[in-house]
Formats: sequence, C-alpha cells, structure tokens
Amino acid sequence: VPTDTATEAPDPAPAPPGLLRRRDAARFCSVGVSTWDRWTAGGLNPAPVKIGGAVAWSRDELTEWQRHGCPDRKTWGPTWAKLRAG
Repeated sequence: VPTDTATEAPDPAPAPPGLLRRRDAARFCSVGVSTWDRWTAGGLNPAPVKIGGAVAWSRDELTEWQRHGCPDRKTWGPTWAKLRAG
C-alpha cells in the first residue's frame, strides 16, 4: 500500500520566549501548517514578527486575536495596537 512519505522540514530554530514559529503558531490556533501558510499569505492572521531571517508570532497576540474572533490582518492591526496601548 503506497503511503505519503513526504515530511515537513522542521522549523530552523526555536523562537524566543513568548513567540511561536509557524508550526507552533498553527498548532496553537488548531489548524494545519498549510492552512496557516495560506492564512499568512492571504492576510488572514496577525502579521508575523521578523527576527533576522526568521518569522514568528506573538503568543499573546494570537490569544487576543482568537478572543476577538480571528479577524483579518487589516481589521486586526488597529485593534491590536489599541489593546497594546492599554
């Protein structure tokens, strides 16, 4: 019986504390990595934080994004800025 032997490459390095690499961000939001990548490309999730050549997402931001119903990035950006400003 043929099986799919393709495996996804691991994220290159762990993210700093409080940040999630794409695989962990996808898992945190209960979706697969390919869905997460489509959301990222389509502006449907929060913008990643870029650190050198790596990207990661804030765990705190993803938590709030989910609490607010997962709006698209354009809608979410101003909301997140207001939440951070307190």
